[in-house]
Amino acid sequence: MSLWHIAWSYLWNRKLTTCLTIASVALGVGLIYSVLTLREETRKRFEEEGQIFDVVVGAKGSPLQLVLSALYFMDQPTGNIALSDYEAIRQHEDVAAAFPVGLGDSYHGYRIVGTSRDIFDYTWTNASSGAVKKPFTLAEGQLFDDHMEAVVGSTVAETEGLKVGDTFIGAHGFTELPEGMGHGHENHPYTVVGILAPSGGAMDRVVFCSLDSVWDVHHQDEVGDKADLSEKQVTAVLVSLHSPGSRFEFVDYVNESFNAMATIPVRQIQNLYDNVLGVAKSILLTVGYLVVVISAISILIGLYLSILQRKRDLAIMRALGASASEIVGSVLIEALLVTVMGIFAGWLVGNLVCSVLSVLITQNYGLSISAFGALTSDEITAFSIVALVGLMAGIGPAWQAYRTDVARDLAEL
Repeated sequence: MSLWHIAWSYLWNRKLTTCLTIASVALGVGLIYSVLTLREETRKRFEEEGQIFDVVVGAKGSPLQLVLSALYFMDQPTGNIALSDYEAIRQHEDVAAAFPVGLGDSYHGYRIVGTSRDIFDYTWTNASSGAVKKPFTLAEGQLFDDHMEAVVGSTVAETEGLKVGDTFIGAHGFTELPEGMGHGHENHPYTVVGILAPSGGAMDRVVFCSLDSVWDVHHQDEVGDKADLSEKQVTAVLVSLHSPGSRFEFVDYVNESFNAMATIPVRQIQNLYDNVLGVAKSILLTVGYLVVVISAISILIGLYLSILQRKRDLAIMRALGASASEIVGSVLIEALLVTVMGIFAGWLVGNLVCSVLSVLITQNYGLSISAFGALTSDEITAFSIVALVGLMAGIGPAWQAYRTDVARDLAEL
């Protein structure tokens, strides 16, 4: 009979204790895996979205707030800039494409974004993979051609049941208010003319229309008539440069030449993860590893009590020719088996947690998170540490088994 079989038999004979120990290991591993996976997946999705445009220009204020509001549609805008500034930026020799963003309204909590029609033809190249991607792809219908025509993201269409030809009313502000509260634009209904294909990004949660539609709704509601084109403003400008290497120079140019602020979105997202979310990650990982340490103590106590209960069995094994090293090996194998099963169970638990949270993240932020993916180097390292901790927890009980007094234990039979 092999040591592995002996170890498994002992674990099987105390199923309840074994299952509880595995569950405690799985809890810590599941927490660690969930934190690492969610952070890595959200980081990749945020940074991928941040690479779509080289520079974001908007009103002076917080650069991160500008990026989150204009590119991810997740925060309050920093303000507006003059339409003439947008026109000057668009005509700059380093600019390959520049698209205006007009914010101010929402539909059931989804942002209504005024922009130019040619943004839907925009493509960009992923710097990491070299793949050419098109963020905006129509699934059905057509692009807006006239005022108060809208192209809705896939999440908006699905959750709100919108189809091509439907109409809806926008409301002032960015949060969904209770029925009868807030400022609605009942006299200016939008008509759905197109629905975007799912992109796995923030665009899925957006209603797109012409910039004039957003501006006209607000101006006519306020003064009852249209103003001159020169009075128009935009919330932000999404800029693609001919050469990404000129981003820093272009940011300096905008900051010095206009009453506006320019920033590089991917840098803001990297700073967000390194300086803000990195702290949250460290705290959660610390909690996860503390749970693993507690689990290791459970393994140690369980094996130690098991050694005390089966002293006679160990004495008989020694009398039948088993060496002290084989006894130690069987105990360490028990610790390893419990730990490995706990790691596997924790991996399953972590993936289930990520799957559930992925749905919530997609619904609330428009970011698609993948569960049950390939293990990252950080996750492999974490699992290795847990396995080592579990194996070390078996050293004490193994030493106790090694020091068994065969003659005394046999005399007690």
